[in-house]
Amino acid sequence: MTTSPHDRLIEVYQSYSDAYARRADDLAAAQSPDQIRAILANVNALEASYLEAARAALDATGAVVEQAYADARDARAAVDAAYQGARDIVEKIHLVGSLANKANALVKAAGGA
Repeated sequence: MTTSPHDRLIEVYQSYSDAYARRADDLAAAQSPDQIRAILANVNALEASYLEAARAALDATGAVVEQAYADARDARAAVDAAYQGARDIVEKIHLVGSLANKANALVKAAGGA
């Protein structure tokens, strides 16, 4: 599979958009200040990745970029499954944090950084 810069931008945007939309419910489910900070940090990290993706254009190509895209896509699918399966907030925070890392790796790889 070969992805386009647009595909990559949409993947990062969707990750951020989903985390932002789920933020209020996640904050309501949080059971400690540390969980609240982690939820907000994850959303902020995804927002930063999205803004950097929009700036960088994500037009680099190659196997590393395609693997980073696949990793980000798979991480988002794992997050979606956790929410559909009503997993506990600790697992959700962990998975969204992993997604933030994968989205950032995609931006770095595809942005040529």
